[in-house]
Amino acid sequence: GEEIDSLQKIHVFNMQKLKNSELRLAKTEQKIRELALNIKRKEELIKELVRTGKDAQSVSRQYSLKISILEQEIEQAKRELSETQKQLQELDSKELRDIPEKVMLQKECQKKVEAAKLKVQREARELEQKVAQMKHQQSQMQKRLYEESEKKKQLEAELQQDQHQIKVGFFLFPYKKD
Repeated sequence: GEEIDSLQKIHVFNMQKLKNSELRLAKTEQKIRELALNIKRKEELIKELVRTGKDAQSVSRQYSLKISILEQEIEQAKRELSETQKQLQELDSKELRDIPEKVMLQKECQKKVEAAKLKVQREARELEQKVAQMKHQQSQMQKRLYEESEKKKQLEAELQQDQHQIKVGFFLFPYKKD
C-alpha cells in the first residue's frame, strides 16, 4: 500500500514536472516565433533605410548636375559680355568717316553689353537662389540620413540581440518536433 502510494505521488510529481516543462516549451516556442517575426520586420526596416539612403544620394547627384549646368550658362554669358565689350573697344579705336554710323554702332554695342550684363546678373542671382535652396535641402537630407542611420544601427543591434535570444532559447530547450 505504501509503495503504491509512494509511486502514485512520484507519478503525480513527474506529471506536474512534465506539464511545467511543456508549458515552458510552449512559452519558449511562442517567444521564438515572436522574435523571428520581430527580426523579419526589423530586416525589412533596415532594407527600407538603405533604400532611403540611396535615394538621398541620387537627389544629391541631380542637384550637383543642375549647379554645374547653371555655372556653365553663367560662364557662357560672361564670354558673350566680354566679346561684346571687346567689339565696342575695337569700334572706339577705329576711325570711321561716317560719324552717324559710328554712333549707331556704338549704341548697338552698348545695348548688347547692357543686355549681357543683365543676363549674367539674372543667372547669377538664380544660381545663388538655387544653391541656397539646394544647401537647405541637402542639410535636411543629411539630418534625415543621420537619423535613419542611427535607427539602422539601433535596429541592427536589436536584431543581433534577438538572434542571440533565439540561439539561447534553442540551446536551453533543444527538442525535436515530430
